[in-house]
Amino acid sequence: MKKIYLVFIMIVVFSGILVSQEKISLSQAINEGLKLSGEYQNRLLEDRSLELERNLARKDKFFTVGFEANYLYKSQTMSLETPSISIPGLATIPGRTIEAGVKNNFDLKLSLVQPLYSGGILSNNENLVELRRAVEEHYTFLKEIEIAGYIKSSFFTYLELLQKKNSLEIQLEKLSLHYQRLDNLYQEGLAKKSDLLETLSKQEEIKLSLHDLDQAIDREKIHFIQLTGHSLDSIYENYREPCEDLKSSWEYFENNHPVILALDGQVELLALQKKIVIGKYRPHINGFAELHYGKPGLDFFEKKWALYFQGGVVIDIPVFKWNKISEEKALVDFQIEKVNNQRQDFVRGIRENLERLFAAQDSLSAKIENLDQLIAYSQEDAALKNQLFTEKQITNIDYLTALLSKDRYISMREETLFQLEQIKVNINTLIARVKGE
Repeated sequence: MKKIYLVFIMIVVFSGILVSQEKISLSQAINEGLKLSGEYQNRLLEDRSLELERNLARKDKFFTVGFEANYLYKSQTMSLETPSISIPGLATIPGRTIEAGVKNNFDLKLSLVQPLYSGGILSNNENLVELRRAVEEHYTFLKEIEIAGYIKSSFFTYLELLQKKNSLEIQLEKLSLHYQRLDNLYQEGLAKKSDLLETLSKQEEIKLSLHDLDQAIDREKIHFIQLTGHSLDSIYENYREPCEDLKSSWEYFENNHPVILALDGQVELLALQKKIVIGKYRPHINGFAELHYGKPGLDFFEKKWALYFQGGVVIDIPVFKWNKISEEKALVDFQIEKVNNQRQDFVRGIRENLERLFAAQDSLSAKIENLDQLIAYSQEDAALKNQLFTEKQITNIDYLTALLSKDRYISMREETLFQLEQIKVNINTLIARVKGE
């Protein structure tokens, strides 16, 4: 029985290891990173709260029902005195004093108020909140693009570090083989001790670089886990960033960038705000209906509880407010002008950075072509230097330099390719292009 349990536990553990090593795409890691980001989740909460605000603004146009209970004490009540009336030949009707109202007054009121006309304020308030929600959605998308850029940049940094490490390990292996060759020659008296020491020194230099690279790789792994909750080892390494030319990228930016769309939305918001300002100085009309149960009721002379109804229309017309409407409208116009200026500065800044990135991309592409030539030359040079070293026409250090040059150039080429990917990421992040799959 114990053996069965042991086998079962081993199966569970092994299954867990397989699951933990399951590969996922970079796009999946980005989606997980969005879930982990507190800033992004707060943006989503802001979107949801504005949806609730829009519902509240819509309900401002509906009728409201309220209940009030009032108590009022009067130390004195109003009295009505009637004079005596004499009827000749018949009689005299004596005067009397009639008390109106009571000292202890009670009123229970159930009221309904329905806005009939608000100068457009209520409708514009609803539209205002809807526009605010659209603007906030643009900034939420901007945060999504920003987080995706961080994750993709970390991914390509990791691949570049891995490539450097792989290149150094290949160089170290070649030096190890060369050292064995030299050691055999040394044992036969055909090589010098200094040649061995030179080779060992080169190996140690590479090992030092490998230690630094391992630290950098570990730091990047920790950073990526913090961003996405996934290990870099679990991400497919075949992702490459798509990128179009400068003209297409600029057109995409102008038509899709969330900041551009948000600033345009702010101008619309301010235009609505101006309408609300105008609405404040227009007539406001409310209808109302009230059901009262009080003591006394409408008849003050009854002095008892009574139920009665009243209703009507209230019209509020602003007459004179020191021409405040012109100043409030001017304030809104200034805000619109500020937003337009902000938009112009933003567009100019993006244009400058975009042109710099594409210039850097062109420079790196040209660098790759040069490295291709250097790789071809160094390969031929290494073959020649090997022959010359065998014939003892050159020193060991000259041969080591030629031996490692090709691998160094290949490594530089691969590093440059990953630098190109980083530039593509920066371009797409700058223009807010949707993350790749």
